[in-house]
Amino acid sequence: MNPEQQPPADLYREIEALASRDWQLWSICALVIVVIAIGFAAFMLPNMVWASLVLHTDHRYLPQLFFGLITLIVLFNVYILDQKRNLNRARSEMLRHLMESAQAKQVAIIDPLTGVFNRRYLDEIIPREISRAARGASELSFLVIDVDNFKDVNTNCGHQGGDQYLKDLASLLKKTFRGSDTVVRLGGDEFLVVLPETGNAQAGRASERLNWEAKWWNQGTDTPYRLAFSCGVATYQQGMEIQEVLRLADRDMYRKKQAAKETAEHVDLPPSSTSNYKVYSMASVGEA
Repeated sequence: MNPEQQPPADLYREIEALASRDWQLWSICALVIVVIAIGFAAFMLPNMVWASLVLHTDHRYLPQLFFGLITLIVLFNVYILDQKRNLNRARSEMLRHLMESAQAKQVAIIDPLTGVFNRRYLDEIIPREISRAARGASELSFLVIDVDNFKDVNTNCGHQGGDQYLKDLASLLKKTFRGSDTVVRLGGDEFLVVLPETGNAQAGRASERLNWEAKWWNQGTDTPYRLAFSCGVATYQQGMEIQEVLRLADRDMYRKKQAAKETAEHVDLPPSSTSNYKVYSMASVGEA
């Protein structure tokens, strides 16, 4: 199994198994030391004269005992070093797999263009946020953001300019919202912000703050485009399906987008020859 496919839980279990092998190795060391001590004592005790407190040994067996003990210690150390080397190699391999698995997961949930989370991460975070809101009896709101006239941006600035537009918008979203909020790119030119512990009124104010931040950004930049978008807000209620909440936010966003479009069309409406009233565009107001 590739590191990208191997579940992190399995890797953690393998690392725990390596830790248990460490304890087994140390247990073997302790057991060998005890056996050597017992064997040494079994050899020496019968040759001791306790009455005179004088130690007598048969010198004929000392060289064999000495060299046997040295050989045993050398062989045991060779075995221990080999096992330690194998354990270290296995541990390094497991850590490398963990790092690769973490990197693969990071790549899988991050949108490569904007650097915010992608739609795949949404499936992971929404159940967690709903569960947290239920436990804490707190509110949970969603803010849907859709770029206005993004096709015109691509037409006028090219696809590279359109990509830069999305990057700038994502940076503005990350700057505007709290660290506890989650910015997600749903796809194309549509974004979603998950707002924990936020009611509908607070989410509306957050939307207004985002619009003000966009105005300040537009005034302070010399890019060939201006950030323009529509926002829709919806608040999760107990028992609702998440798709229903997102549909409500979408509906609110499209309602505001349509209202803004109708307002712009009304302002830019050319004078009508059949009308009893003269209607001016915003550009001609100063000339009237």
